[in-house]
Amino acid sequence: MGLDTHARKNRSGEAMELVVGPIIQEIVQRRNLPFQIENQKYFRYLVDHYDLEISTSLLNRKADFILVGDKNKIVNIEVNFFSGTGSKPQEIVDSYINRQNELLENGFYFIWITDGFGWKGQKNQIRKGLEMIDYPLNLHFARKGLLENILCQILQISS
Repeated sequence: MGLDTHARKNRSGEAMELVVGPIIQEIVQRRNLPFQIENQKYFRYLVDHYDLEISTSLLNRKADFILVGDKNKIVNIEVNFFSGTGSKPQEIVDSYINRQNELLENGFYFIWITDGFGWKGQKNQIRKGLEMIDYPLNLHFARKGLLENILCQILQISS
């Protein structure tokens, strides 16, 4: 199916974006949440289009999804899928822990949605992610309302 972590042009990541994007849009529309959804944008985009101040360490980082809410509530959602094991899941966990820390320094939030059989062989890494990242989800939990609950919590809206 071409969904291994080394597939050309990140097919599995693009597939996850195609799956998660409509979930995010449906939540925002149904709950009338005050978020603008930006896909595949650099954080510099927020400076240019929303007049936000962002640390230089984030400016040239690209995000799968950036939700721009009122009162400068910014949420970065990153998604990925691993059908096989290898070094990539380990690199991803470490980079997302760092990403979350940088986002928190800017007053932003981070949600990580990941899935795939590749995590079965990476239990230490997924455990590390679960312990160190505030909002880690898989597709099942995202679809079953946990993503909605998190977004409402960030906006301080009852879910």
